[in-house]
Amino acid sequence: MHHQRAWYMWLAVVLVLTLALSGAALAQNKPVVLKMGLISPADHPVTKASEYMAKLVKERTGGAVEIQVFPSGVLGGEVELQAAVRSGAVHMASIGDGQLAAYSKPWNIFVMYYIWPDAETMHRIQAGPPFEPFVSDYEKNAGITVLALNWEQGTRHLLAKKPIRTPDDLRGVKIRVDQLPLHADAWRVMGANPTPLAFPEVYSALQQGVVDAMECPLNWIYTSGFHDHAKYLNLTAHSRYMNTVIINTKLYESLSPEHQQILREAAVEAGLYETELSRQEEQHYRELMEKEGVTFVESDVEAFRARVLPMFEQHMDKWGREVYDVIMGQ
Repeated sequence: MHHQRAWYMWLAVVLVLTLALSGAALAQNKPVVLKMGLISPADHPVTKASEYMAKLVKERTGGAVEIQVFPSGVLGGEVELQAAVRSGAVHMASIGDGQLAAYSKPWNIFVMYYIWPDAETMHRIQAGPPFEPFVSDYEKNAGITVLALNWEQGTRHLLAKKPIRTPDDLRGVKIRVDQLPLHADAWRVMGANPTPLAFPEVYSALQQGVVDAMECPLNWIYTSGFHDHAKYLNLTAHSRYMNTVIINTKLYESLSPEHQQILREAAVEAGLYETELSRQEEQHYRELMEKEGVTFVESDVEAFRARVLPMFEQHMDKWGREVYDVIMGQ
């Protein structure tokens, strides 16, 4: 009887140890789950590309790293998302590159109107060695690591109630602007009367004649129905920008070098996919708007650019003249 009890006790100890060890093994094999916040809706190119990135990461890490995508601003707007990635409350996000100016002044330059003559120049410079110091400055100040910069967003154009080919055509035109004083200043030097308005007020403002014009990428214009009340899409191409994929630095550094590399490569590949989707979508929305009676107007981009750039140049001593020179030197 005594031997039997000892046997049972020994068995119990072995069982406990086995469970403990298998528990530890399971804990080691448990995937790292990364929460990724977006403001884009479910069917937007940024959301589709984030899901594609998650798929690549899961496949290439053998399920060891999983990205969970939260679209439609459920984890906050872009300002909140960047702050949450900094604190670690949200692990990752894809946000407009202008947001990075909160921690590094040169990033103001990259969202200036007419800073990029075309999308190719924007991609080439942001992917090249001259851009690395600006990324490093942001990463150091923010405690955030940039995984990819190449998620191209739709070009912003001017929707108005009349054709706008030159700055002279803008005289007296009331244009809706966002809350950034810089954008109001830009439209003023281009000849318009800027009217700051929150985005949800734009539709009724166009309908009631409070404003005559607004500017946005084509997808936002079409899906918001703004073209119901303004029938000229003037191809001013005044703003081009990228979305940036960011991750909390402490978290990133806790991953193995192999997993870090996989994350970076997947983010860049997803950027190529996102850019392609974004460009296809622009063409698609143009066709839809033309069917619904919108006239597309070729604007004199160089005439607008010549008005705007001198105004921005006065900010360069504050934001970084060497950055501006890199872009202008191309």
